[in-house]
Amino acid sequence: MSRKKGFTFIELIIILAIIGVLGAILIPSVAGYVTLSRKKATVENGRTIYMAAMLALENEDAYESFYTPQSSWVAFESTADGCVLNTTTVYKGVASTYSERITNLKRPLAQEGNYRFTIVARVDGHTHKTGSDWKNPSDITHVFRTWDYSDKRYATFVKTMCADLDMKMGQQKGNNFQVKMPYTKREDGGSLPLVRWLIVYRLDDPSQVEVWAGDGYKTENGPAYRVYPDPAINYK
Repeated sequence: MSRKKGFTFIELIIILAIIGVLGAILIPSVAGYVTLSRKKATVENGRTIYMAAMLALENEDAYESFYTPQSSWVAFESTADGCVLNTTTVYKGVASTYSERITNLKRPLAQEGNYRFTIVARVDGHTHKTGSDWKNPSDITHVFRTWDYSDKRYATFVKTMCADLDMKMGQQKGNNFQVKMPYTKREDGGSLPLVRWLIVYRLDDPSQVEVWAGDGYKTENGPAYRVYPDPAINYK
């Protein structure tokens, strides 16, 4: 009668050690692939939004609305590689890095190669809570469940784009926006996640339309990184 032979204690220890080594090697690799896939998905979603904006601009009224001159510009400054200039505030012991608003366009650029842009339209691509205190750097003050404009002059453009997307302003299909924002992390010290899509154009070259990711803090925009075209380092 043969006896079944099991693993010895030493053999079990060796097997567990091998599994641990393999896990230490494979888990970071898998996590890296997941992160990369989320970044690529975000960029592809940014491209979808960009194409919708460009389609809307083929409409003459939408084009005129999109490029309506502002009596008082609110702009943001970006580096050439698509990262916005930031500032830090502290409120009740809470610190946050957020996008620096620029109202004086005569102010020199921070460095050569930078450019300024203005925001036309916005929508949330990620579910988030909202806070009531806009001064609190932990609060995102608004939720935009469908496309909205940053200034009423842009309303015709936004309405046209919503019609092209088979959407209505103030109403969306299903429970969430149809173009998601899979990758919401940031690497600039900001405490709020990236939750918002922004359609912008450059003030030095208005033909350059871009799609940005923002955190929603300060003026309900909070741009952080350029997503499309030429994504910033956060999406590479």
